[in-house]
Amino acid sequence: MKRKKQLLEKCSEIIEEGRKPTVKGLKQDLSWMEQDVHRILNALERDGEIETYTREVLGEKRRMVSIYR
Repeated sequence: MKRKKQLLEKCSEIIEEGRKPTVKGLKQDLSWMEQDVHRILNALERDGEIETYTREVLGEKRRMVSIYR
């Protein structure tokens, strides 16, 4: 539960700064393993708190995060 809240708060913080949260960015900001970020994003998406989508950036697929407010 604590990590879900921490990830959700970090996503909100990034959005408020005018940036878009990505798995790679969240991984670096929180010093977590990429698999943990994906696992917690999946749980938050199941709970209906966020939505994720894939976008290609510089020829690389990135998982982006949107928060329901």
